[in-house]
Amino acid sequence: MRRVVITGGPASGKSSLIESLASKGYATFPEVAREVIKQQLELGTNKVPWDDVTEFSKIVLKDQIKQFDACIETITFFDRGIPDLIGYMNHGDFKIFPYLMENAQNKRYDNVFILPPWREIYSTDNERRENINEAALIFDEIKKAYQSLNYKPIIVPKISIEERATFILNNING
Repeated sequence: MRRVVITGGPASGKSSLIESLASKGYATFPEVAREVIKQQLELGTNKVPWDDVTEFSKIVLKDQIKQFDACIETITFFDRGIPDLIGYMNHGDFKIFPYLMENAQNKRYDNVFILPPWREIYSTDNERRENINEAALIFDEIKKAYQSLNYKPIIVPKISIEERATFILNNING
């Protein structure tokens, strides 16, 4: 069983890439954070990354752990992994809570692919409010978070979605 993370800053093409891999028959999990943001906005809470990143991260972590533990396929692709939360918290200069660090260290992924910021495809929406410069800073913190946990993230080139999917499939350690 292989757990493969596709990560990067906001609006770098992760979700489109995950959808492409799903269309090829691979098991995938969507990004938890976007769903949590939608839920929290509907509930009218402040547990969103721009108001209370720590409480938001606790909710996201709970669902990411469920995704991690539910993995049963030979290869499963995750739209972001647990260490992404560390990157986001470090970006905002927030204290990492112990339960997050414990899970980031113990729930290990087999491969990490990171998509760099890409100005030409960048857009914002109700759940993604960062500008492209902020997205680049977040990308750096996410990359550092994985590296600090002894991952060696592979940077995915800025090529078409299909070429990105092929690149990843060709670079999964087996």
